[in-house]
Amino acid sequence: MQGIQKITQEVNKKSKIGSEETTKKVIVAFLEVFKQKIIQGESINFKGYFGAKRLTTKPKGSKHCNKHEKTIADYKRANKGKGIAAYAGSAEFRNLVQETRKCKDCQKKKQDLMKSVKPINRVSFKPRFFGKANKTTKKKK
Repeated sequence: MQGIQKITQEVNKKSKIGSEETTKKVIVAFLEVFKQKIIQGESINFKGYFGAKRLTTKPKGSKHCNKHEKTIADYKRANKGKGIAAYAGSAEFRNLVQETRKCKDCQKKKQDLMKSVKPINRVSFKPRFFGKANKTTKKKK
C-alpha cells in the first residue's frame, strides 16, 4: 500500500511539473474533489484507468402498475419454459412493453421507485485496463 508521499514521487517523475510540493497539492485537490463527488452520489469514470460509484439500496416493488403487472405475469405464466426466444419473437410481448412505456401509471410507479433508492456508505471501485490483458493471439498458418 502506497501513501501520498510515494505516489507524489512517482507522479512527479513521470510528469513535467518539476516540484513534488506542487504535485502533492494537485493530487490532494483531485482526491478532495473525488471524495465530494462520491459523497454526492455521482459516478466517476476515468476511461482506461478506473471507475467508481457510490452504491445504492435496491428498489423494492414492481415497476409496473397493477393492470400491467397482472398482464405481464399472465404472459410469463403462459410462456413458461420457452426461453428468451418466446419473448424476443413475440409481437404480443412487444406490444405489451410499448403499452407499459406509454402508461402514465407505470411511469409514475417507476419514478416513485427511483425516489425510494437511497445511497449507502459503500463505494464500488473497478480498475480498467488498456487493451486485452488476458488474451493472447496466435497466428494461423
